[in-house]
Amino acid sequence: MKKLIPYFFITALFLPVAARAQFETFKDSVVQLYGIVMTADSLKELESVSVVVKGQGRGTVTNDKGVFSIVVLKGDEIEFSSVGYKSKTIT
Repeated sequence: MKKLIPYFFITALFLPVAARAQFETFKDSVVQLYGIVMTADSLKELESVSVVVKGQGRGTVTNDKGVFSIVVLKGDEIEFSSVGYKSKTIT
């Protein structure tokens, strides 16, 4: 079974919130996670890889170039899975 290697980048996501105190706490924990999922052996991009936030019931899939983007909270567990490949979980 082949391995998945998720390459990812994190940027802060700023959303308008009514109360400033709530906003300060909220903006520090929400991030936009995006990247490219590739095979471990040949570094070939993988399309249609499932990217799921464990326990949240939400996720996305990679496009035809292996690219994905999803909003997550710091500390969330993200699972990458695809048919024929070993799943990979990151925090």
